[in-house]
Amino acid sequence: MNKFILLLVLISGFLSGYLIGDYRGKNARETLRTAFETGKTLDSEQEAAIAQLRTQLDGINNKHQRELDTIRKENALKVAEWRRTKDTLDDKIKSANASIEESDTRLKALVAQRDGSSGTEEAGLNLEIARLRKERENLRREIEGNACLQARVPHSVFNALGDAGGRK
Repeated sequence: MNKFILLLVLISGFLSGYLIGDYRGKNARETLRTAFETGKTLDSEQEAAIAQLRTQLDGINNKHQRELDTIRKENALKVAEWRRTKDTLDDKIKSANASIEESDTRLKALVAQRDGSSGTEEAGLNLEIARLRKERENLRREIEGNACLQARVPHSVFNALGDAGGRK
C-alpha cells in the first residue's frame, strides 16, 4: 500500500506539473496564435494597399499619357500651321522680289526715256519714277518684314510677350 500511495503521489505530482505547465504554455500558445493571425491580417492589408496603389499609379500613368498625347497633337498642329505660314511668307517674298525686278526694269526704261524728254513729259516721268521708287522701297520693307517674321524668337521673349498680352 505504501508503494501504492507513493505511486499515487507520483502520478498526482506528474499530473499537477503537466497541468500547471500546460496552463502556463496556454498563454504562450494563445499569444503565438494571435500574432500569427495578426501577421496574416497585415499581409492581406499590405497586398490590398499595394493593389490599390498600383491601380492609382496606372490611373495616373494613363492620365499623363493622354495629356502627353494631347500636347503632342496640339504641337503637331502648331508646327503644321507654322510651316504653312512660313511657306506663305516665302511665296510673298518671292512674289515681292519678282515685282522689284519688274519695277527695276520699268524704272531703268523710264530713266532712259526721261533723259531724252523735256518739259511736261519729263515732269510726268519724274512723278512715275518717284512712285516706282516708293513702291520698290515698300516692297523691300515687306520682304524684310516677312524675313523677320521667320526669325526664331527665344522662348523667354515669346513668354514675356504672351504674359504682356494676357495682362491687358
